[in-house]
Amino acid sequence: MTFINTATDLQTAEPSAERTAFLQNLLNDYITFDDAEYPEGYDRTLQEGDDDYVAPVIRQEWNAGAAAAWGFASRESIEAVL
Repeated sequence: MTFINTATDLQTAEPSAERTAFLQNLLNDYITFDDAEYPEGYDRTLQEGDDDYVAPVIRQEWNAGAAAAWGFASRESIEAVL
């Protein structure tokens, strides 16, 4: 079993199922944002079809910050070591 706790551990880890899973998780790590503009005091329990319901505007962005902490600058750089 491989334990990857630091960027150095990752760089020196031999190819393994654990290393591949770790890299796949970094590659597929997305953060979800709701960009809808809700009025002050909006009732978030409203459902689609209710009066005054505001539909969410969902946006996902790759978590580049997490990848950077492990020494990767892009998704392509992770794919290159997979």
